[in-house]
Amino acid sequence: MNLENNDELEKFKSYMHERFNELERDSRGTAWDFVGLSVSLDYLASLTKIKVKVKRKEELKWQSGREYFTIFINKFFPEAYSQFTYRNGSNDLPEQMYRTLRCGLAHAFSLYGEPGGHGRTGSIMIGHGEGNLIPAQKAPPRDDTVILNFIPFINDVRTALNNLIEAARSDPRLKERLLERIRAQPPLQLILE
Repeated sequence: MNLENNDELEKFKSYMHERFNELERDSRGTAWDFVGLSVSLDYLASLTKIKVKVKRKEELKWQSGREYFTIFINKFFPEAYSQFTYRNGSNDLPEQMYRTLRCGLAHAFSLYGEPGGHGRTGSIMIGHGEGNLIPAQKAPPRDDTVILNFIPFINDVRTALNNLIEAARSDPRLKERLLERIRAQPPLQLILE
């Protein structure tokens, strides 16, 4: 076991928890809370990105944002996210999180997400209430929606971070991939030496 690598993982985990604590402490009950959380979520998901074979070719390419983001949600978030079913029968919350939180909020400063593709306008609403993953019906012609409330959602992102770090401790390839990416692009002021 390489103690130095585990120390770096622990330092990164502590750093991210400090940022989540700041977001929670400084929450003003606005969309800005979700902007910061969505950027953090996108960063965590990007740490897991791998190269995959291109269909019918021998070359490797990096996973798309949609691929690594939805895999991250399905693998490291509480199971309720991958199991959530909209009232219309769609079971694609990780995809909608990618389209709305990552492509929309973090990359385009909008809750409308990416035009075209598989995003559904209004599939996610954000709020500052008590519960989380609350199904809600919007007025036609929009599909139904899910409400993500800030405090329960940030706690689920914390859980995903903890699960990611635990997985890296037992998977040397994941650990090296994480550390390589963190070292190459450390978040804000975190410097790993």
